[in-house]
Amino acid sequence: MKIQYILALLLILSLGACGKKETNESPRSSRNDDRQAVMVEELTLRDVDEYIRVSGKLEGITDIVMSSESAGRVLELYKSLGDQVEQGERLGMVENEVLKIRLQQAETAFFAAESSLENVQRNLDYATSSREQNLISEAEYSSAVSAFRNAKAGFDGAQAALESARMAYNNSYLLAPEKGRISQLHVSLGQYIAPGAPVVSITDASTLILKTGVGESQIGKIKEGQSAIVRHQGKEYPAKVQGLGIRPMLGSSNYPVELVISGGKGLLPGMVVSARIKANTYRNLLYTEIANIENQYDKNYLYVVREDGEKIFAEKHEVTLGRSISAFVEIIDGVEAGDRIVISGSENLEDGSAVNIRN
Repeated sequence: MKIQYILALLLILSLGACGKKETNESPRSSRNDDRQAVMVEELTLRDVDEYIRVSGKLEGITDIVMSSESAGRVLELYKSLGDQVEQGERLGMVENEVLKIRLQQAETAFFAAESSLENVQRNLDYATSSREQNLISEAEYSSAVSAFRNAKAGFDGAQAALESARMAYNNSYLLAPEKGRISQLHVSLGQYIAPGAPVVSITDASTLILKTGVGESQIGKIKEGQSAIVRHQGKEYPAKVQGLGIRPMLGSSNYPVELVISGGKGLLPGMVVSARIKANTYRNLLYTEIANIENQYDKNYLYVVREDGEKIFAEKHEVTLGRSISAFVEIIDGVEAGDRIVISGSENLEDGSAVNIRN
């Protein structure tokens, strides 16, 4: 009986010791769980670039829609979609048999008028010489002058008619007004087209242009020749400011800006791209991203991480801000170079909160 009593007592003491051990370890585990995980950055004096961000659709250096100058059916198409063409090159032909006949008639009329003018010119020369020698009357001289004037008018009219007929005939051939690539073909063989109907779109994409606009607070920061970066689907292309307007675009408060892109391999007219124009570089600034600033009741705060022995905690600092530069903001007062500030995980922090710095 005595032995059983001793065994029971030992069991009770053992359980008590285990419970005490768990009790001693629990606060340490609790303290570890209470630390807020944060990410930090060390503030240093750095340079920061200011960018103006824009977007828009790309255009070729030439992007035109060619229209027909003649009426008729399309009899020939010498080029296809995507073909490269040169200025003045024939793209196709509209029916022109009637125009050809009219041109021949105009040429015949012109040659007849030219011959008639030459005859009356000789008569006038003879009449002028005879008048000086008093060989003909004044009435005969006036008749020669009148005949010359009529023949000259007929010649001028025939010449104008010939030019008009020649132009109409030439216009029956669809000639490229500029060099480039056929980006759209608006007609097909046998189709009837009227004057002014679109025939082809010609685009010269050897150089790409981004036409966009900026607000009045930004236009003063942009100058011709400034460097820029165009971005499309994760790729970046160098560009520069080619031109800018001094008055807003029609129906908008934005001022027009044009960027020219260098080496835009993979880019095509019509693609929507974004761009950033380098407006300025600020030297030796203490700054951070605007998103890292906490705002409460019109005051701005940052959390600064401090260490006291093994304890790591966050101090809440009111800061004075300066210029906003792109996605960054200048810090004038409240922290200094070398301070480590919280950039992630500050949502539940308070002044003096224990933190655990993670990478």
